Amino acid sequence: MECAAAAWRVYEKLNARLAPLLGPAGVQALFVRSAKLAQAEFVSLAEVATPEGMKKLGTSLQALDPADATQVAAGLFGTFLDLMTTFIGERLTVLVLRSAWPTIDDPAPRETKK
Repeated sequence: MECAAAAWRVYEKLNARLAPLLGPAGVQALFVRSAKLAQAEFVSLAEVATPEGMKKLGTSLQALDPADATQVAAGLFGTFLDLMTTFIGERLTVLVLRSAWPTIDDPAPRETKK
């Protein structure tokens, strides 16, 4: 239950910071896509991978044992951040994350192809 509540708080913070940039529908679409991609590894995300699915995130995570719920939430948000970085770039992603969580560390630089 604690993981479900924490995951919902993370979603709400990200949504609040990203909605002005991407629009509410854009944030929702990015989460749906993230859930669809992460569902290959975490089958329990199937019910979350729909336009109304983020409302089911808490219920879906509560149905799992705490360790599994933590892995599923980490997989979903990790996929979301990867997509967001691809969509708006690493620098803007870090700025958005810092606006939600000011103490967040800088990510390790990504390798670039030459």
